[in-house]
Amino acid sequence: MKLRSTLLEELTWTEIESAIEGGAKTVIVPAGSVEQHGPHLGILKDAAWAEAIGVELAEKLGDALVAPVIRPGCSEHHMGFSGTISYRPETLMRVLEDYCSSLDSHGFEHIVLFSLHGGNFPAMNAILPSIADDVNAQIITLLDKGLLIDPLMEGLDEMGISADARGHGGAAVTASVWHLRPDLVREAEFTPGFMGDVSTSTLMMNGLDAVTELGHMGDPTKATLELGEEVTERIVAAFSERIYAERGDSDE
Repeated sequence: MKLRSTLLEELTWTEIESAIEGGAKTVIVPAGSVEQHGPHLGILKDAAWAEAIGVELAEKLGDALVAPVIRPGCSEHHMGFSGTISYRPETLMRVLEDYCSSLDSHGFEHIVLFSLHGGNFPAMNAILPSIADDVNAQIITLLDKGLLIDPLMEGLDEMGISADARGHGGAAVTASVWHLRPDLVREAEFTPGFMGDVSTSTLMMNGLDAVTELGHMGDPTKATLELGEEVTERIVAAFSERIYAERGDSDE
């Protein structure tokens, strides 16, 4: 059966049932955030980016569907900027539990969890053991910062762009979003962000507005559509390789 979409929310229940019976045993749960990324990216950036990467990943796997993206995330450190919506960690944990329980009940055998917002990692990783105990499906997690950051850095290196151009709203992420969701990108607003060194703990404690008035880090002026395609392909390749390994099949 040829599906109209890999997105669960765009399919009817009968199409989803048929897809599962036909071998679509993997469901991907992308998580993002609704938070600022400087003046050049819409606040839906992380959520929209995660959904788009989820679709690319499902198409590469060929036997997966994509659950509705978890839009808000744990973004308290961005609340100094207008429009940001932040979940409490326990809220995100409960949402993730209910997502996995619901999807498990429909017969999916593999539930893939990933987040393109690093602030979600602690809460998501904390609840994983409980979820794994409560569902029959195999929980496959891509909640490893290296698995996300390495493709970004490798993409910059491939394009000959300095590593310090990376960052929150910097060159690599801006480029990937530009490639996948150009409607969220304001090229006229590209400007270098905070380029100094600051620890994650400092950002989480004091908020990003204590570091940068514009809200972003790195240098989006170095973003190009070519870089965006390179970074996107590297993320999808890294994610799919992990999934193949966890499911015990091979990358064909």
